[in-house]
Amino acid sequence: MDAWLPRVASRIQKYCVTSQCMKVALRMPYSRRAGIYEVEYVEDRDYAFVDGLLDRPGLRVLEVPCGVGRLSSRLARKAADLMLVDIEPVMVEKAAKAAAAASSTTCIRTTTCDMRTLDLDAAFDVALVPREALQLLSPDDGKKAISAIGRHIVVGGLLFVDLATFRATNGPLTDPDYFDPGRGDGTWQVDWMRDLADGFRLVRHSAQWQEADSILIELSYEIANPRGVQDSWRSQMRLFRYDRDWLDSAPADGMVLEAVYGDYDRSSFSDASPRMLAMYRRAH
Repeated sequence: MDAWLPRVASRIQKYCVTSQCMKVALRMPYSRRAGIYEVEYVEDRDYAFVDGLLDRPGLRVLEVPCGVGRLSSRLARKAADLMLVDIEPVMVEKAAKAAAAASSTTCIRTTTCDMRTLDLDAAFDVALVPREALQLLSPDDGKKAISAIGRHIVVGGLLFVDLATFRATNGPLTDPDYFDPGRGDGTWQVDWMRDLADGFRLVRHSAQWQEADSILIELSYEIANPRGVQDSWRSQMRLFRYDRDWLDSAPADGMVLEAVYGDYDRSSFSDASPRMLAMYRRAH
């Protein structure tokens, strides 16, 4: 196995992280997931909605957390100044490269910090907390993050917070794709298989446990080729439930909850909505 690792790393270096994580069923720290993020998270349902937030030239934009740049490259094409923030240095580095590749004219800056204690010497016209990133924090810690981020918004500026409801919907949509409200606790399923380089394939399995205040997600990964599974590891995350009342209590001083949408088509929020999209505006 050890002799095989260098060959794999050279062939699929974007996806394999280091030999330390290439052990069967090893728990993979969140920072090491940066190596497969761009393959794992390919969600694009929010693209048009996010594009619409940057509705004029010259905007100063803050993305926190930025991950490996799924949205950063799109933001860079429209923003004049883009600040990328994440708690993981590897994520920030990848996001900055993606943004720089998308635009040669946007001023791209980065920093590594916890969004609960964000303290930048800068102000922004638009700030985004994408997908269910905030739900990695408890609702109380989420308020701290929203307050910290909100302090960086100029008067008239916008803070967009994208949350998952983790509820059964009226249609076939499952969002996020790793959660199924009808699946039993501890039931494993294959989420997807995605091709890598040179005949390798990344396979993700998941199981979930629903609790009153959160959902525990267990993710299992395999890198395989026609000879069989070559590597496997596991990762775990807990995502907290946020409700509509939380939105009203969350904003920083001077921030007003302007609108709440139930999905990226700007439909009204309801108990059957897959998303809870909050639009805060700084009034003073």
